[in-house]
Amino acid sequence: MKAIISINGTEPAVQPLRDGYLVTTSDLLSSGSGRSAETGTTMRYSIRQNVYKLQLKFKGLTADVSSVYAQIKAFTLEVRFYDPTVTGEYLTRSFYSGDPSFANNGETAELSVNLIEI
Repeated sequence: MKAIISINGTEPAVQPLRDGYLVTTSDLLSSGSGRSAETGTTMRYSIRQNVYKLQLKFKGLTADVSSVYAQIKAFTLEVRFYDPTVTGEYLTRSFYSGDPSFANNGETAELSVNLIEI
């Protein structure tokens, strides 16, 4: 099963490593959320739920990994990915990329990057 079907409509030249594909979801809370000083209870004011973050690690031939690196440099990314957390299906969402880490070992290369849902 492919973890990433497409990035901006193009299939990546290499898939993330099996242990280099982590999907997390989080809730965006308003600044008014927190613990009450009077009662000690937590107050959560949700703005948006299930915001995705993809932690990706690629390894392969330098040309293939460089191709993925070029794909993730776009300002916004439309990514079709497998979601093992919420739906168990493929989803398409808009992301931006965090700071990538790229190591070129000559014939092979490694790329680590986080994609955060917009």
